[in-house]
Amino acid sequence: MISEAPSELLAYCEQWNEDMAGFESEAGQIEYIRETLPDLLSDHSLVRQILEKIAGGGAYPDVRRCGAFQNELLLYLSPEQRFSLRLYFHEPGRYTVIHDHSSWGISGTPRGELGVIRYRREDDGKRPGYARLSECGRRILSPGEVDVTLPLDRGIHQTGSPEHRISVMLSVYGRPVRRLYFNQFDPENNRVHRVWPPRMKKKMLAGQALKEM
Repeated sequence: MISEAPSELLAYCEQWNEDMAGFESEAGQIEYIRETLPDLLSDHSLVRQILEKIAGGGAYPDVRRCGAFQNELLLYLSPEQRFSLRLYFHEPGRYTVIHDHSSWGISGTPRGELGVIRYRREDDGKRPGYARLSECGRRILSPGEVDVTLPLDRGIHQTGSPEHRISVMLSVYGRPVRRLYFNQFDPENNRVHRVWPPRMKKKMLAGQALKEM
């Protein structure tokens, strides 16, 4: 439960929530988190507390909660759903699939290195299941550095650990657009398909099964 989060983490998130309420534009919120997330990334004692809670298998964070990615843990969701804070683990030398997001996001690592590879969509998106991508940038983030991801086609990317140890990524995501899935891309075959969160996918399958009974 979020209420069992470390008090120091709640202090960060509640301050963010209060301050972000004063921004009328998405750009203002992005810039604010870009400037303040490094403070959390540099708070190594707090990051250690969070990792100890995960390793200890307590109620917070809820490791049973299914996120869009298997390596994802929800740390905080603002009451107004203004933003969420999530933690990701990347195994040594491993990167996520190439994907987009339904919201802006700002990510960084408190330790080691975090790799970010960005892609540009070259087609117009009108052909179902088809997408042509080209790589347009690579970054290796050091502890405390952050990278900004924009929603939908403007933020196609993958993240991972460029070194031989586990990478920890902390990400703040803004309010999502009205889309319940993300796109996963296969540039070798110029393919794209929708990926639904596990909870939504199960509801969809159950509804389909009912119709077929």
